[in-house]
Amino acid sequence: MRPALYALLLAAMLLFAPRLALAAVDVNTATQSQLETLPGIGPSKAIAILEFRNANGPFKAMSDLDKVPGIGPSTLANLTGLVSFGEGSPSAAPPPAASGPATEAPPAEAPAPRPASGGAGVNINTASASELQKLPGIGPSKAAAILADRDARGAFKSCADLDRVQGIGPATVAGLVDACRTE
Repeated sequence: MRPALYALLLAAMLLFAPRLALAAVDVNTATQSQLETLPGIGPSKAIAILEFRNANGPFKAMSDLDKVPGIGPSTLANLTGLVSFGEGSPSAAPPPAASGPATEAPPAEAPAPRPASGGAGVNINTASASELQKLPGIGPSKAAAILADRDARGAFKSCADLDRVQGIGPATVAGLVDACRTE
């Protein structure tokens, strides 16, 4: 009788396993702990998602997640296929400006780091939004925040000063400091 019970249990596990593997986290109903199960989402990003959702209403697509402070192109790439935006909705692809063609690597992995001085790298004091998006971890929303901060507070003295921009923290600065310049 025991082998039959084990066989029934195994059959039940195999029957439900595909459904579990396909289940996506609904970012419009998920709790902080559910969001933290996603790759690249720790407590601070989970809280930022919840606060953004509470302030702005439900997310409709990946492009909405890009507007959350601390969420950039590489995080969006990690979340593709793992999140949904309502009852059974599939995950939408990241916006073209954030990820490029589907076969392209995420921007955080694309270019090799460049020196911070001289003519190489993106000059964060003169760059346009599209040029800023060439920096690792900088998507449309962070590029806009950099421009707004630069307009309001003046030029950056160093690339490390980007931490004064809302939504850009030490991890983002560490990932792009070798790819940017200020002169």
